[in-house]
Amino acid sequence: MDGAIRKKLDGKVFNIKYGDKTIFWNEKTKLKDDKVYKEYTLNTPRLRQFIIDSGFRNHENKLICLKNNIANPVSPEVIYNHCYNYIKNLKDPGLEGAYIKQGESILIKNRGLLISLPIIEVPMIRDHQNISYKFYKNAIVEITPNKPFKLIAYKMAPGFIWEKAIKKRDFKVYPDLDEFYDISMFSKFIKNLSNGSDHFVSICSAIGYAIHTYKDERKPICLIINDESQPDEEKPQGGTGKGLIVKAISQIVEKAVYNGKNADFSNNKFAYQNVDETTCVMLIDDACRNFDFESLFSVITDDLPVEKKHQPIKLIPYKISPKFIITTNYTIKGDSSSYKRRRFDIFLKNHYSDTFSPADEFKCEFFHEWDKEEWKLFDHFMLGCLKLYLNKGLISYESKNLRLKMLKNETSSDFYDLMEEKFNILNVSHDYQTLRGELISIYGKKYNFLEINKKRIVEWVMRYAEYKEYFLNKKRGKNGMNFTFIK
Repeated sequence: MDGAIRKKLDGKVFNIKYGDKTIFWNEKTKLKDDKVYKEYTLNTPRLRQFIIDSGFRNHENKLICLKNNIANPVSPEVIYNHCYNYIKNLKDPGLEGAYIKQGESILIKNRGLLISLPIIEVPMIRDHQNISYKFYKNAIVEITPNKPFKLIAYKMAPGFIWEKAIKKRDFKVYPDLDEFYDISMFSKFIKNLSNGSDHFVSICSAIGYAIHTYKDERKPICLIINDESQPDEEKPQGGTGKGLIVKAISQIVEKAVYNGKNADFSNNKFAYQNVDETTCVMLIDDACRNFDFESLFSVITDDLPVEKKHQPIKLIPYKISPKFIITTNYTIKGDSSSYKRRRFDIFLKNHYSDTFSPADEFKCEFFHEWDKEEWKLFDHFMLGCLKLYLNKGLISYESKNLRLKMLKNETSSDFYDLMEEKFNILNVSHDYQTLRGELISIYGKKYNFLEINKKRIVEWVMRYAEYKEYFLNKKRGKNGMNFTFIK
């Protein structure tokens, strides 16, 4: 048969055989020992285009698959198998065998084709100062100040989303339901932890801050969740609800956890090894007494260095690094401006304890035993907290009891009791040496350190004066420095 006629005939057969299928191989008819057979050769440019058309891209030196703006990290083996399954469905053993032999070399061994794939064309969706996006199975929820929740289809998204960030549940808009209407178990739980409406909205604003992934460089804040009162500072109580609040936050955004009892952020270079680009919250759980909050200053206000074993250090820029949350049974010390501008304290009313839990009150385990409707009400409330934060920012709450607890933890309960009993007298001069001596005489050797660090008692008196809202007048007397409280 004439070569030109054979080529034309082969082309017609080829079109009938594959129809409108994407073809990324060349096919030739050959004759050997009076037998006709097909020879298949992968066409690298066409194969590359097929892989691109299938949604595979590069992102920060990693391969991903993007479909309807939903991204997943993939390996070369995943791309190889994707192409193999496509060919396998054509039911051509010769083509299948050729792909197995040639595809491994092109896609797995050499990697040149995969490296050449284009970088993803759309940016990742991120929160902005006045807008937030949360991802559910049925839609993206857009949260903005003073507007109803808006549902957006994934294919209409303004960027891509990691599939890992999508909740495996639907979001429901309740148009006639106020976000804080206490119909959900979790909103009732938060109300039980508050002393009234002002305290309630303060806690809600903190929850909203935690699930808003935008970070303002002017306001680098760490949330510190504590109990309002501890009957015995030496034996602090647990089970008051701190853990459930953090668990609720982790139902909305990704979190990494570090054991606060073993905290050593100055020397542990692997402290942040569980953090990745989808981590929104870094939880320091159950921080110990005298936790060194200052050791977090740099990572709260600057980029976060993440070092994993046998891997180079990766620096996560401040804007996309996680926010920090500390839970503790003790007050985190630090009252200078450097401490104050980096912290927001949440104190919870001791409604629950180790003998009375939310499960006892609500007759079910939170999260594990909720039905679909309870989850929808929970999500509606949590995103309501986010909307509150977008509207009003972090809302402070203070009470006399909270300020007293802070004072006792910054100084000591013994010091406070002694000041109230003997030194809380206006317009009368007292000397620091006498105060220091009485503390040691009455309460024992545990205060001997005040003889070495004599400035400490001066700082304590200053804190006491601030708590009482006194003006503190200091001057030198016969026994050294004196102090006088003036209203």
